[in-house]
Amino acid sequence: MANDDYYAEPVEAEPVCQIYSKEDTFTSFVQGLLAAFALASLWVKRQQEKPRRKFLTWFLDVSKQAFGACYAHVLNMIISAIIAENAMGGDTLDDECAWYAINYVIDTTLGL
Repeated sequence: MANDDYYAEPVEAEPVCQIYSKEDTFTSFVQGLLAAFALASLWVKRQQEKPRRKFLTWFLDVSKQAFGACYAHVLNMIISAIIAENAMGGDTLDDECAWYAINYVIDTTLGL
């Protein structure tokens, strides 16, 4: 009697969400689009403020916020990739996007 498992078709691994992939240009496009929306919203806010601050003052405030946001975002991406790659055990969570969401929630609720 033949072993049915021996002749079974190989099971393909289920695709897993990745925060950043060099092969996928869509992820870079989404990152750029979100950055553009964030900066555009700050520009609209500048146009509506009264009295309007000098451009240099506004620019330095925005650059400080942008630097802090980019720093936190990149660190969360790195931490998510490291955790997903090194997850061990029977029930692992190797989904980078889920780890990013967990890191983001912890970061925004508990602070930096």
